[in-house]
Amino acid sequence: MRILVIFAHYFAAEAKPRHASTDGSRQADRKAAVEGAIRSWRAHFGPSAMLDVGARSFHMGPRSEDTVDIVVTTTGEKHLMTPDFCTAMGVKVAKHNLEDPRMLGFTAQGLFSAWRNLYDLFVFSEDDLKINDPTFVDKLVWFNRTFGPRRVLMPNRVELNPAGHAPKTYIDGDLAPAVSDRLKAHVADEETFYGSPFGRNGVFQRARNPHSGFYALTRDQLSYWMSQPHWMDRDCSFVSALESAATLGIAKTFSIYKPFGASSGFLEIEHLDDRFSTMKLPVRERL
Repeated sequence: MRILVIFAHYFAAEAKPRHASTDGSRQADRKAAVEGAIRSWRAHFGPSAMLDVGARSFHMGPRSEDTVDIVVTTTGEKHLMTPDFCTAMGVKVAKHNLEDPRMLGFTAQGLFSAWRNLYDLFVFSEDDLKINDPTFVDKLVWFNRTFGPRRVLMPNRVELNPAGHAPKTYIDGDLAPAVSDRLKAHVADEETFYGSPFGRNGVFQRARNPHSGFYALTRDQLSYWMSQPHWMDRDCSFVSALESAATLGIAKTFSIYKPFGASSGFLEIEHLDDRFSTMKLPVRERL
């Protein structure tokens, strides 16, 4: 399988920053995050080395049968990609002129369209999301083949933060019911599906918060999205342009599911930050 992964990435320090991507004091953190996110794809879908203990030497180890091309879409020179890192990781940088960098996610859609015949899977990711699971893509493919191409599985975003209320925090909890219902209304579908991926029982619920900062579509799914009248409409009515680019077009086209309950860990993606897990909010039992 040929996979195209596009990261939307921006950094430019401002005097009065409102986001991590504009906070000069967090430049090193942001650089480490985007590089870590990219390395995670290369680690799972690139060459590996094997330590031969008996011979006290290394040799080249197994590699995935899938191939991954990585593109970083950004605004001019407002990014943290260095030539050495891009060369080492095989990363291409696509530069755009945008007044609002939160619109970068929409540029990824244009790139997907241009390269739609070259790949089998099209992945969009915000620049601070790391995969930790070598079967991540296998799980996406399993869901697509089991429940059909008009449904999309999104990963649960987590923060691994020892200072949080628990070592792992799921950060995309339920939206207000009115907001969730409005998003679901675009595509009517079943509320819950059950399956047995890899021999284990799995529960997949219609997402009450479809946002993950991420999506993955097969070539057929991308073509179907492109055939819709709302394709590339740049609708920014879901939270902001940032969230809308990652989620709203998908929600208008497909029914979005996430692993639920005891199955929540089936498909996760790590948010390389701690700003959600350290929020000063009360702790209560789940209703």
